[in-house]
Amino acid sequence: MDNLILQIFLFQLGLPLLLIVLHAATPSASSIGLFLRFAAIGLALVLLALAGLWLFLPWWTPLILGVLLGIATLIASRRGSRSAKPPSRWRMLAEIAVSVAAIAAVGTMLQPVIAGRQAPGDTVDLASPLEPGRYLVANGGTTMAINAHLIPLPPERAPDYRGQTYAVDIIGIDSFGFPATGIAPKAPERYSIYGRRVLAPCDGAVVRTFDGAPDMPVPEMDRAHMAGNYVHIACGPWVVVLAHMAPGSVEVSAGDRVSAGEQIGRVGNSGNTNGPHLHLHVQRGSPEAAPLSGEPLWLTIDGQFPVRNDRITISE
Repeated sequence: MDNLILQIFLFQLGLPLLLIVLHAATPSASSIGLFLRFAAIGLALVLLALAGLWLFLPWWTPLILGVLLGIATLIASRRGSRSAKPPSRWRMLAEIAVSVAAIAAVGTMLQPVIAGRQAPGDTVDLASPLEPGRYLVANGGTTMAINAHLIPLPPERAPDYRGQTYAVDIIGIDSFGFPATGIAPKAPERYSIYGRRVLAPCDGAVVRTFDGAPDMPVPEMDRAHMAGNYVHIACGPWVVVLAHMAPGSVEVSAGDRVSAGEQIGRVGNSGNTNGPHLHLHVQRGSPEAAPLSGEPLWLTIDGQFPVRNDRITISE
């Protein structure tokens, strides 16, 4: 299993389960200590739910972990009440101190996650870029905690790719919330969003397209074609970029006029991507020498500011 996938499973499932088991197995020194322990782990699950990348596990995993945490708290409470030996004062103080420190640490990490969910004042509103279905925002928001596109690029690459700074990545989920059939399958076709129709999110003129990059097995990336197969659409003073489409699926050419809702391609796994998704961003200009170097602009979709782990249901 790839290191990235292993890390995701470790931090999204393994570590939370370990904390919950330890919580259940350790009698609390006091009711206050038990509550604070519960609060610390619960807050960590909130952080996981809002900031975790749910590319391979269903988005509702933290809800199940929350139920297990509640059961573990009841077990720990009963263990404490049955303990024949009363806990020492120092143990009670130590438990409270550790729990308060954990709450403070997790709260500090939550602050940029919550702050990043606030929509900026100036945005470009787009129509839905995807056919009807169920989707999940993988990257989106105004802070690095929930939008990996905001992480600074190396100096030698930053000028050529600054247009994608405020980008949004969208994955698909099935009716049960799973992003794929099986656990982290390598075949792109097994992911829910693969092959779904990509639609023009505005009326405009196609500026440029590319359709020569292959789909990559998950989680391999094609560094030679960072955007993979893409379409750039000029909509008034700004350009919309839609990337990582399936090979052979791009249906428009430079110079074509498109209307919002018109099919322009299908979602694939081409380019610098660790799983099938639609990359969407808005920028001013699309320079010939560096098509992704325009000035980045924030976007909304049908009036909603997309942030990580927002669920999107597009109806017919």
